[in-house]
Amino acid sequence: MGCHIVEEVKVSPDETIVRALEQMDRTARQILLVTDKVGRLLGTVTDGDVRRALLDGVDLREPVSRIMNVRPKALPAGVATEVVRRLMMESGIRHVPLVDEQGRVVGLMVWQDLFLPKERRRREKVVIMAGGKGTRLDPFTKILPKLMIPVRDKPIIELIMERFHHQGFSRFVLCLGYKAEIVRLYFNGNGRPYEVDFFEEEEPLGTAGALSLIADRLNETFLLTNCDIIVELDYAELVEYHQQRGFGLTVVGALKEFVVPYGVLRPGNDHLEIEEKPNFHFLVNTGLYVVEPAVLTVMPRGVPVDMPEIIKNAKAQGLRVGVYPHHGRWFDVGQWDEYQQTLRHFEKMDLGGQGV
Repeated sequence: MGCHIVEEVKVSPDETIVRALEQMDRTARQILLVTDKVGRLLGTVTDGDVRRALLDGVDLREPVSRIMNVRPKALPAGVATEVVRRLMMESGIRHVPLVDEQGRVVGLMVWQDLFLPKERRRREKVVIMAGGKGTRLDPFTKILPKLMIPVRDKPIIELIMERFHHQGFSRFVLCLGYKAEIVRLYFNGNGRPYEVDFFEEEEPLGTAGALSLIADRLNETFLLTNCDIIVELDYAELVEYHQQRGFGLTVVGALKEFVVPYGVLRPGNDHLEIEEKPNFHFLVNTGLYVVEPAVLTVMPRGVPVDMPEIIKNAKAQGLRVGVYPHHGRWFDVGQWDEYQQTLRHFEKMDLGGQGV
């Protein structure tokens, strides 16, 4: 990998975690190399390290050295490619830094560069909940259903499906309600490279009630998503995370920063501190899930129900519910301000590309 890329993924051990995450998102390499002032490798921070830190509630204002792997696997510069490939396979890692005799980073080998990508058709279905009226987007949704909201030259639903399909997912179930006939007409005789199945609610069933009525179509692990969100992540890695931990349901939680626009008073017995516009970070529900069929058996059938109730029922029945922390980009076009931000972002990119 070119030296300029290596420089992009270098980070000081004193850099805050939150700033390091921003750098990781910008470079889209899923790794940062923690180096000293002369470029010697001190450690690495990968996506997995970040997820563990978020689940452990680590303060994101702490230095990145707090969460780095201090014993990363590295190889000397000039090593044969086959040696790098074997190390990756034996150790289950996707990145190998290359260092010179002084331990300074001079290269970075990435899994994708060594193993030719093979297209794999995923067997998991993707269920898209699209029955709501989208009242937060009035008056737009008085004319079109929420999932037909345009992002440049395509409706949001097609953009979502294309991103899943790019990663090998080709079987979709659309749960429709409000203005369902418009969606059916749009996909009629579509000629698209993926399968689209429809289920239409006879009456509103909440954000997840339709699942109980299509349980016979969902006899394997499946992904569930709202129709107005785009979460940029590796969906196959998400499914693997879910299955390795034996979860019945996995919620994708995105890191979100909230800034208090005031000076916050912190009074004590004999003193007063004022913290100007403090910021806080939380994992918020993105509306993307991985679900096992067993979850559907504990759902009330044919009645309105939302995801919090499904999660509660699943836990009550002894099913494990987990969280997949996501620190990358995600877009929610279900409200006007977020929709406008999404439009501005997508204006800068080619929608036909793999990522943003």
